[in-house]
Amino acid sequence: MRLYFLPQILSSIAVASFCFLNGLELSYLSILIPYFSKTNDTQVEESFTMSDNEKSWLLSIGSIVKPLGCILAGLVIDHIGRLNTLRVAMLPWSIGWLIIANASSFLIIGTGYTILIFSFPWLVITAVTYITEISSPSVRGMLVNLKTIFWGLGSMATFLLGAFLHWRTIAWINCLLPLGPLILSLLLKESMLWLVTRGRFDEAKKSLVYFNRYRSTSKDENFESVIDRKLLMIQTLHDRYRSTNLNLLQQMKFFLQPSGYKRVLMVAGLDFFHTLAGSIIVFSNIIIFFNGFSTTINPYAVGIYLGLTKLVMTFCNTWLLKTFRFRLILIASYLIISGCLLTFGLYMDFNPKGTSIYQWIPLCALLLYTSSIVAGPYSVAVVITPSIYPTHIRGTGQSLSSILGHMLEFFAIQSYYAIKKVVKHSHIMYFMSFSSLIACAYIYSWVVETRQKTFLEIEDHFVKNDNKSSLRSVEERDS
Repeated sequence: MRLYFLPQILSSIAVASFCFLNGLELSYLSILIPYFSKTNDTQVEESFTMSDNEKSWLLSIGSIVKPLGCILAGLVIDHIGRLNTLRVAMLPWSIGWLIIANASSFLIIGTGYTILIFSFPWLVITAVTYITEISSPSVRGMLVNLKTIFWGLGSMATFLLGAFLHWRTIAWINCLLPLGPLILSLLLKESMLWLVTRGRFDEAKKSLVYFNRYRSTSKDENFESVIDRKLLMIQTLHDRYRSTNLNLLQQMKFFLQPSGYKRVLMVAGLDFFHTLAGSIIVFSNIIIFFNGFSTTINPYAVGIYLGLTKLVMTFCNTWLLKTFRFRLILIASYLIISGCLLTFGLYMDFNPKGTSIYQWIPLCALLLYTSSIVAGPYSVAVVITPSIYPTHIRGTGQSLSSILGHMLEFFAIQSYYAIKKVVKHSHIMYFMSFSSLIACAYIYSWVVETRQKTFLEIEDHFVKNDNKSSLRSVEERDS
């Protein structure tokens, strides 16, 4: 990697470290809920109990609270800046863990987790937005993938801690973890694209100088002219919408235009098929899910295996995102996901109840399923989403997409537990497998390729398509 990209890489690593906290947060319920479930491999919590209905609602809290967090995150990130939003998000994070560490009932745990999960979209949306805006098109996919790497590290750390420590001890540890990312954030420069939208051109120029200070120039140009040209390109993109002081209502009008709602619907489609692939069901409750295969493998060991798989796969994604088109990665991932879900269903149907023969089949399928989810839906969708929205509404656009995604998650969790009482578990796996095949057709037909494209090129794609649609409408009306 050339020295030119060093400031972008170091800044991206610092911001992506906030996503380590997300990994801890997402996997925590997987080690908490077994304490309130009668399984052979887990310790039972004696201080209080939790019913199946309460556990179901605890798993659903994230899908209820995240949309509200997304709405506020979109407003905050576009008004106070990317870095300040990350810093503010640490307040509900620490308060939530403090409440959980001292919980004595489901209600208190639910309250703490509600406050904690409120910070989730603030961290994810902001980190991805910042990395997207400071990175060059040729390395943007790899740098955004750092979010998934730290996410995987956090997830694995939770299972490692869960194998040795009580859930209360882990909550106390998590209260102190934000100090590292907070200190790193104080050393960073704000996104130049956001600074331009706020009319702070001098600061934007300083930021450009910081991120391009190792850039080599030709004999025909000097460093100052390169910076001025880049600043002019950012201003051109900004002036297309004249968006310095747009209020929320004015921003939302953008999404009523074809150029706006097409982007939202495209991302909503990706979230829809990602939800149908079942990752929210599997990863949020992996210990209980794997116990359904009636194997003798330690479920905590499975959690650690998954954490290692996610970590290895996120490093592989650095090469995948650099080498292959994003749509190709998505299609290949969903084909493998479909095969894994089919394997789950067949194993449930043909493995005699009470036996544990061929235990390697569900384990290997789960590891392959995890690799494919991380390689495609988790990583590629995260890279595409911030790239397709204009700078002035990038935070709001991602928030809107996240709201739809979390609503789908809530519906999936509640539907899964309700449908499970009516139909065989294996039939649910078959349905998810078929849905993943449909996802391939959707991606091929509707998803826009953004690999190695500048923001201007992506914006021109949507504007050009809108002009073609408008022209066709006029021709049909005249005829």
